[in-house]
Amino acid sequence: MKVGRAFVAGIVGGVAMSGVMWIGRTFLGMDVNLSMMLGTMVVQPPGAVAWIVGFLMHLMISGLIALLYAWGFEHVTHRGGWLVGVGFSLIHSIGTGLFMGMVPAIHPMIRAGQMPAPGLFMANKGAMYVVALFMLHAIYGAVVGAMYGPVREAV
Repeated sequence: MKVGRAFVAGIVGGVAMSGVMWIGRTFLGMDVNLSMMLGTMVVQPPGAVAWIVGFLMHLMISGLIALLYAWGFEHVTHRGGWLVGVGFSLIHSIGTGLFMGMVPAIHPMIRAGQMPAPGLFMANKGAMYVVALFMLHAIYGAVVGAMYGPVREAV
């Protein structure tokens, strides 16, 4: 397994997701800021420091999740590539969507009523956010799959 390549691909995929989320906030008025949500789990109040902490958390999580994608490329599909990555992103999206429903249990600002709960699959925000969750993860999967490239042959 190409651990370093996978981890870097995950970071690049996380940056791509963050860029698309920024576009959504800036041009479409979508009010979800994953970096701020992650950062305010550990740093308060919301602000630049919380955003930076959350952004770094997102990149680390993205790198680690890419290792799962790489394992799948090597041991499940026996091939990589952008399309296989998009296929894996469906599983990733389902896991993330379920996790979003559990966020209130672990996020102090949501528990305190200072920040809205996203809901399962971001559904509390509306249908567009559910679509965005799947789209963002498809972008991530495509980046990870494309950057990972072909699997290594068994020796």
